[in-house]
Amino acid sequence: MDTDRDFDRLVVEGAAAPVEGWAFDWLAGRASEERPPWRYARLVAARMATAEAALDVDTGGGEVLAEVPQPPRVLVATEGWPPNVEIARRTLRPLGATVVAVTPDAPLPFRNASFDLVVSRHPVRTDWAETARVLRPGGTFLSQQIGPGTVRELRRSSGRCPNPSNAGRTGRCPPRGTLG
Repeated sequence: MDTDRDFDRLVVEGAAAPVEGWAFDWLAGRASEERPPWRYARLVAARMATAEAALDVDTGGGEVLAEVPQPPRVLVATEGWPPNVEIARRTLRPLGATVVAVTPDAPLPFRNASFDLVVSRHPVRTDWAETARVLRPGGTFLSQQIGPGTVRELRRSSGRCPNPSNAGRTGRCPPRGTLG
């Protein structure tokens, strides 16, 4: 078996795979993951059923939100990666959701206290002040909070910086004591 050739073939195949949305069907049978036992999508669906107005921040292609059986009267999603915006619009159209293209790190384009539920499965970065601003008093924020720190142990074991935001172009941590 030529593992170098197999590896190169897999890299070429992975580079050609679509990355729009969050549907990774091309990985079926090739990768495994351990999902949290609390089932994020089920929690979202339960809360959506009782919400009046809900916002999904960083919706990706809208795949999780599309599974909600009883959407609220007002359902809005934001997405900052242009290829996903149109995918999310197509995916969420049957729910009557509005998908808003946003600029990363810009304020959310909604009035104060617009939503009684804000969800975000995999936020690129959680802007806590903006989340609080758009939530109604007594509202709920629900998130899985998977992000750069999720693979901290893997990064550390491979010699990479556990917090990618502290790493330079090499992915290596700066010397101890040099971080502000």
